[in-house]
Amino acid sequence: MITPAAITIIHMTEHAPVGQDFLRLLSWVSPAFPTGGYAYSHGLEWAVERGAVRDVETLCAWIGALLRHGSLGNDLIIMHAAWTAGADDARLRDIARFACACASSRERYEETVYQGEAFLRAAGVWDVVPPKAAMAGVRWPLPVAQGLVFRRGGVACGQAMLSGGYAAVAALVSAAVRLVPLGQTDGLRALSRLESVLAETARRAQDRTLEDVGGACFGSDLAAMHHETQETRLFRT
Repeated sequence: MITPAAITIIHMTEHAPVGQDFLRLLSWVSPAFPTGGYAYSHGLEWAVERGAVRDVETLCAWIGALLRHGSLGNDLIIMHAAWTAGADDARLRDIARFACACASSRERYEETVYQGEAFLRAAGVWDVVPPKAAMAGVRWPLPVAQGLVFRRGGVACGQAMLSGGYAAVAALVSAAVRLVPLGQTDGLRALSRLESVLAETARRAQDRTLEDVGGACFGSDLAAMHHETQETRLFRT
């Protein structure tokens, strides 16, 4: 039986990249792509220490809330805006400034700009990044970097939303596997349970604009702030 989530994914991937474009996408969302993502937990480390995230169920609840009502959902809206901007460098710079202003704490800001700028440097190998002159004077958050690279690299809109969202979710699950700790199989269970939420959030992001950016995940925002002074840390955020 085909579930509603599967129908959504099939619809969003009807114009998926093929050939070399698909190979590029695999590289860009690979955990091995050099963005330094393994060093960040998005505040999850503090949540684990406090006991808010302690198993598959609580991990899925935490990430699901971030997708529906928090930073991960906002990032998909921002990514969509960057993808839509295409080759409009002036518009991309405005979106980058907006995304920077949305960071709720110092660690959130550093997490997104350090990864975003590392993503752009690495993607430059494929000649899909604007000239340095067009990039200067602005910090580049990760969802903006992903949106512009995916668009210029031939990735369709729906596929870009799913791919960028999956990379973020997978990174948090990977962090939880190490922090809770969870077994590898439990990590896969979490990814499986989050598929439908991610598919729906990615679809919804395509119908929204930057005016819809906002959130109600105060626990996650506070976790990122508390992490700055956490005594024992494995992650930078």
